[in-house]
Amino acid sequence: MAGARDFGQAPAVRLSSPPLARIRNDATLIARGAAARLGRPDAPWKLTLALTWVCEQRCTHCRIWRRPRGEELSADAWDHVFERLGERLSWVDLTGGEVTTRADFAAIARSVVARCPRLALLHFPTNGRDPARVDGAVREILASRPTRLIVSISLDGPPALHDRLRGDDGAFASALETYRRLRARGVETYFGMTLSSYNASRVDETVMSLAAEIPGFAHRDLHVNLIHISPHFFQNQPIEDRARSAEVDDAFTALSVARGVPRGPTALLEALYLAHVPRYLETGRSPLPCASLSVNAFVDPAGTVFPCHIWDRPLAALADHDWDLARVWALAETRAARREIVEERCPGCWTPCEAYPTVLSNLDRAFIGAVPQPGHQGRTPP
Repeated sequence: MAGARDFGQAPAVRLSSPPLARIRNDATLIARGAAARLGRPDAPWKLTLALTWVCEQRCTHCRIWRRPRGEELSADAWDHVFERLGERLSWVDLTGGEVTTRADFAAIARSVVARCPRLALLHFPTNGRDPARVDGAVREILASRPTRLIVSISLDGPPALHDRLRGDDGAFASALETYRRLRARGVETYFGMTLSSYNASRVDETVMSLAAEIPGFAHRDLHVNLIHISPHFFQNQPIEDRARSAEVDDAFTALSVARGVPRGPTALLEALYLAHVPRYLETGRSPLPCASLSVNAFVDPAGTVFPCHIWDRPLAALADHDWDLARVWALAETRAARREIVEERCPGCWTPCEAYPTVLSNLDRAFIGAVPQPGHQGRTPP
């Protein structure tokens, strides 16, 4: 992700972890990425955890909001999960639904920080619909002194398009207010845009709309990913695959150029992700050897472990294994699913939750593959 910029605002002083702890944890994350080529660790170091299916918005490209709330692990149960993983965790994404609809969301996030001393990154996305609620949760999380907290605010286009695709009048204005509040706290906060043929042609207009409100905002400050179909997460499989458009391919290519040279390691990671999008669109397969069930996994709100948030293959319930992901990691079923991933018998994806740890685990191949290949036609998956 892009390096921090003030955008004309002076960040407020906030609690933060000691600089040496941040350097140590970053180094641990990089080392773990490199070690993934040598062998599968005994537990994941990166997790994507869906805490709730509840969401107040009605997005066109996502059907999470139609799901019943269902069972949700309590904050105490999640604390057991983090306690058992401890130093083995380097990166945690807390997602949903809208995570801040849970009254105990901040407590869960603080638990991650308290139980995982080697945590390099804690991230959560939000729709930004309730700026005060998001700001309050962030204030509580900061009190636990995370090594690095990043918040991404979902944005689908310029104001009118965003509100329409979200089914929520005023959604753009609320997202902008959330951004301003979090930036004022000094939190690394970014807008994240999921590209599909609903909005791929509107990237420049989106950046201009944000630049009109946020001095200094540029293409490098808009973070993008590609729409995916997922039966067990988005439940958007009835939707026509809107990713299958040359328009989407062109948008990613143009954005990669507009972002310019990466400034900092997180910007470099995203640049490598973007560089491999055309290959995914051409083949429908991960452009690099996927790291799912090697270094990362997905867990749903009820505590069921999946290989990732795209492949609908439930592996085990954490409650049946004393909340210990290392036990689930060692199961024959988990190992069998990992073999299928290696053999490319999974659905195939290139979504940041899985792509970023994959890039970290294949840095040499990621750099080599980022060099444009002659003959690319901009084709999309069949």
